[in-house]
Amino acid sequence: MTVQSFISLQKAGSRSQDWIEMEDYYNRKLWHQLTLALIKYVKTGPHQSGHLSELHKTFLSDFDHRISSLALSNIGLIVSEDIPAGERLEFLEALSKKVSNHPEAKIRIMAKVGSLKIDQGQVEEVQELIKTLEELVNSLGEITPVHGAFYELSAKFYKVKGDYNSFYRDSLRYLGCIDLDDLTSKQKQEHAFHIGLSALLGDKVYNFGELLAHPLLESLKIACPWIVELLLAFNRGDMNKLEQLQPQWSQQPDLARNEVALKQKCALLGLMELTFNKASSSRSIPFSEVAAAVKLPVDEVELLVMKAISLNLVRGSIDECDKVVNLTWVQPRVLDLSQIKEMNKRIIEWAESVEKTVQDVERQIPELLCN
Repeated sequence: MTVQSFISLQKAGSRSQDWIEMEDYYNRKLWHQLTLALIKYVKTGPHQSGHLSELHKTFLSDFDHRISSLALSNIGLIVSEDIPAGERLEFLEALSKKVSNHPEAKIRIMAKVGSLKIDQGQVEEVQELIKTLEELVNSLGEITPVHGAFYELSAKFYKVKGDYNSFYRDSLRYLGCIDLDDLTSKQKQEHAFHIGLSALLGDKVYNFGELLAHPLLESLKIACPWIVELLLAFNRGDMNKLEQLQPQWSQQPDLARNEVALKQKCALLGLMELTFNKASSSRSIPFSEVAAAVKLPVDEVELLVMKAISLNLVRGSIDECDKVVNLTWVQPRVLDLSQIKEMNKRIIEWAESVEKTVQDVERQIPELLCN
């Protein structure tokens, strides 16, 4: 079918006005205006099955070399959803060659290629692709919309690999590059649920504040409130709440499988919270106080503190003879409102202590001068 025949056929359809406009731009060689009109057209559905693939084959391919690579990639990604599944990968790889001179367009297309390969079980190939795309992404300098496409692919890869730490990191990066309004309610709930799981299961994730402050979590407060409560409990190191919620979280296979690790992680966070709430002048904490805070036998406290020090969650020393832990530092975290209030209280106490010291010194100055 020729271009004119295709346009004439479309003008007889329900969206004739769109095609009259695009025909005018095409005949007058107004490629920029035609590109904008075409992007709007393909984004505005619904379209009959096979229509967009035919549009690309008959109409767009006639002038695709005259429009920007980024616009071509945007249209191509939408069209790819209308390509038969068995031909989609080949279509996208051919498209990536057409936009190879434009880093952002190439990243966008190849990220979709990587996602399809993961779906087809070609996971190891994607690992090399991610390394290549990461170099391209880093070369862009500033954050662009295509960063979201890259981090979405990377997070999907780590999800399949079962790497909770990397999945958590790149999922948060992905959310930082997109507009949440572009996601459906279902997508928001799925993202929030899986990121929440990775935060709980990641053996290097001990900072929940960024996730708890993210608006995405609102989507779970109705759909799956227990996981939000669980994240809040972990953020506080609240072992009692962890036990109260066990009937819910033990129904989730990944959490149930990692029960021992979850309880140890919550205990470590409880130690961090205990240290954080102590004034710097009173961080010599008896084993018994630590044991009560994290609900562990006293004879397991030393191992818990050693684990926390090895993970650089706290710093200090252990006095085994006196059964006391001397902690001097706790790893910085993103704080929630209750923790910020506690920090404010501590700052006020510190300021009052400094003021009292200044007054004491001022009272003693005459005596010191006389002596």
